[in-house]
Amino acid sequence: MMEGQEVGEERVRAMQEHYDRFLAEYYLWMAGGFEANAETSHRFFGTHGIVPRDTRVAIDLGAGCGFQSIPLAEAGFTVHAVDLCQPLLDEITARSQGLPITVHTGNILDYSHWSGHRPELIVCMGDTLTHLPDMHAVSDLILRCHAELRPGGLCVFSFRDYMAAQPGDVDVIPVRKDKDRIFLCRLEYAKDAVQVTDILYARSAGRWSRTSGQYPKIRIGSYAVRKILADAGFSILYCSTGSGIITVIAGKT
Repeated sequence: MMEGQEVGEERVRAMQEHYDRFLAEYYLWMAGGFEANAETSHRFFGTHGIVPRDTRVAIDLGAGCGFQSIPLAEAGFTVHAVDLCQPLLDEITARSQGLPITVHTGNILDYSHWSGHRPELIVCMGDTLTHLPDMHAVSDLILRCHAELRPGGLCVFSFRDYMAAQPGDVDVIPVRKDKDRIFLCRLEYAKDAVQVTDILYARSAGRWSRTSGQYPKIRIGSYAVRKILADAGFSILYCSTGSGIITVIAGKT
């Protein structure tokens, strides 16, 4: 096995272990709750006219706890939700009773989990792309999305913009707090990656405790993703870089 492949697989293992062991338990609270995030997705899809038109099939890559999957199903799509983290997928199952959503537990780079459905929409949102092993994996995923989409279909990608920092920079971001919990995120920047340390301070019986976990992400820029999309045969229909989030809508002709 090539050294780069070993590094990529180790990054994926570290990310999955971090989510399963630590982050999944607090994810909904840390992210601001299900309802607020689902409403944001409803508005986004509505604003951009993303509604079922043909096959009515949507693929949600890195679906998490369903911030996109459930709004898409409520809009009339049949959704295949794919994620490595079973506890987060369990949230989708619990919240999607009666909705046409099928969950698939596994790596989104294992295309057997989601290929062959002729989707008219593929979404990969919520910073999923930065969890991939490297830019080769990003390119391979986008090429596969193009191959799977029916003509006229759409891809939507959103991910955090980590490109402004310089190698060696360190940021500490206060993510969320209440009277008994404080969640911080520490980012250590390298040339092509950022080491993420999630830190939770929690109070129980009057005592504060600290737990944490680490995993790496890759740094991806807007230009690089738009170029990969164009090289794969997509047309860029929309691109936003506001509030530290890059969002791209691409169409297959």
